[in-house]
Amino acid sequence: MVGNEYAKAIYELAHEYNKTKVFSNCFMTVFETGFNNEEFMEIMVSPVINKEEKKEIIKKVYFQLDEDFIHFLFVIIDHNRFSLFKEIYDEYESLILNDYNVVKAQVFSACELNDKLMNEVITALEFKYKDKKIEVENIINPELIGGLRVLVNNESVDLSLKNSLTKLKESLL
Repeated sequence: MVGNEYAKAIYELAHEYNKTKVFSNCFMTVFETGFNNEEFMEIMVSPVINKEEKKEIIKKVYFQLDEDFIHFLFVIIDHNRFSLFKEIYDEYESLILNDYNVVKAQVFSACELNDKLMNEVITALEFKYKDKKIEVENIINPELIGGLRVLVNNESVDLSLKNSLTKLKESLL
């Protein structure tokens, strides 16, 4: 995974210069304004557009960002890796969370979880991830018939009704 190597490199640089939070904010800015802009991404990943032109666009659009972070963007442009930006960003954030002993969990449910159920989920996660601070985000997914799907560190636990029915069907065949 090439993206992981870039994330480790930028993380080490951020750590060395005491800019981990600054770089997190830079990543978020580029992600929110550029990565979600289809036209911008087409330009950044296009093999037809000159690398120097891409760098000029970065300089003009993100002039307010940290200079070291801008140079990192230039590196991924030079190596035709801008398409990996989200992967690099996600891995970078994962390294930061690990530093702070934090585990982020996404809990998908058909409707908003009540406090009792949310506390049960948190308790279960605290048991599994001892000595870690747990941050839970409840994401509403109306396509879930019932139950939950929990995503932590790219591991998924599917406790949805649909998954239970699928498993039951498979066991009967």
